Amino acid sequence: MELNRLSFNPRKRSAYENFDLTVLLTKQHFLPLFSLYICLALPTFLILGFLLGWSIAAFAVWLLKPLFERPLLDYMSKAVFSQPTSIKSSILVIKQLKFKDMLAHLTVFRLSPNRAFLAPVEQLERLSAERKQKRKQVLFATSKPKQTLWMLFCVHFEFIVLMGLSAFSIALIPDSFSLEESIYQFQDSPAWLEIAFNLLYLLSISLVAPLFVTGGFLAYLHRRVELEGWDIELAFKNIKTRFAQPLSLICACLLSFLAAMPQTSFAEELDKDAVKEQVITLYNQDDVIEKKTTWVPDFNFEQDNASPSSFDFSWLSNFFELIGFTLSYLVWGFVGLLALWLVYYLVKNKGFFTGLKLPEKSQKKSDHVIPSLFTDIKHDELPDDLISAALESYRSGNLRLALGYLLHHSLRWAQVQYEIKLHRSMTERECKQVIDASVPEQWQAVFSTLFSAWVSVAWGHRKPNIDFEQLAEQIKQMSLPVELNHET
Repeated sequence: MELNRLSFNPRKRSAYENFDLTVLLTKQHFLPLFSLYICLALPTFLILGFLLGWSIAAFAVWLLKPLFERPLLDYMSKAVFSQPTSIKSSILVIKQLKFKDMLAHLTVFRLSPNRAFLAPVEQLERLSAERKQKRKQVLFATSKPKQTLWMLFCVHFEFIVLMGLSAFSIALIPDSFSLEESIYQFQDSPAWLEIAFNLLYLLSISLVAPLFVTGGFLAYLHRRVELEGWDIELAFKNIKTRFAQPLSLICACLLSFLAAMPQTSFAEELDKDAVKEQVITLYNQDDVIEKKTTWVPDFNFEQDNASPSSFDFSWLSNFFELIGFTLSYLVWGFVGLLALWLVYYLVKNKGFFTGLKLPEKSQKKSDHVIPSLFTDIKHDELPDDLISAALESYRSGNLRLALGYLLHHSLRWAQVQYEIKLHRSMTERECKQVIDASVPEQWQAVFSTLFSAWVSVAWGHRKPNIDFEQLAEQIKQMSLPVELNHET
């Protein structure tokens, strides 16, 4: 891929700047792009029209638009990089397309607004299925190509072109032609009118297709400019070329210097007043400029055309009535599908509220409250057997963690056994006061030893003078059920 042969400057552009560039490139290559599309669409329309009917042929052309757009993409991919191409070679590209991809684009992804943006991935890069999917994900990772807006613009532009061509064709109908005939009644219209209207539709989509394909392809190229840094690569190539030929650089500087020098003008200065006077004199001469009145407005047209209007717009009423009839069935179909889904949901889940959980705040109320001074250990990291974990941590040398396990176990036991209410903002002294007010005296000494050991380690950073294994055994005995404590 030769970036220095690009026909535009590969720099980062917004989506709207890409659309502006699309218009310029489409104007530059419009004739071959239009010829490519019409060479494919017109024979298809004529063959299917003679075999199946003209309305079916027009629908088939609309359905096959993703297929007809691929030769245009091939032509633009070569023309943008200044490579030789032709209409014939671009048409033959259809043979190289994968049937599986085109079938998907003609059915499932037919209405996808990203088909012009993603078509280069399938046609030009020719990746495998897995790599192709990853490539598409990368293209959409942090970019918004606004292809939906681009498709909406092109669809409305097609409609405007179709209406304009239809109005222009009606304006060319001679006055001697009787408008009382049923040319505006689609149900009873003659065959030639149906063919003419469908041909105008074919012409309108052929005029807009080059714009749509070029817009999607340029959005794809500018996404690659962002991902692969084409602008930086091209800048370095230009620097290399510039310094590789110092003589040409010197000559360019000399030529620019000579071109900037002021040059003497030998043209005579014009007298604007004299020229204006000569033009006025020539215009006033009758034999030089012929003057003739070709049309005079007649403001009495209401009296001349007193007869009632012969235009019949009942076809328009029938058209909107058909749209309303179709939409009503679609809405009722959607309501029916929604009702079926609700029945399925109720049968599957046995009601609406069975899968609901309690709010997070209400769940927290049922948990045991541990003051924030002792919450160095996260709730998810607490082991099931806290006393065994405390002994293991003590033997491994982590006394702070061991005391934390014993505090969690003891405070939880006190809250469950004696319904003690603790708050997260309590200090060690406040916790000790609340526990002494409810816990029996035989266990108050255990809590005193536990709290003093914690204060020595957590705040004094010194080792307490306690027998840790004996303290753990006392807490274990304290946590036994009341019946077992009496027996021991």
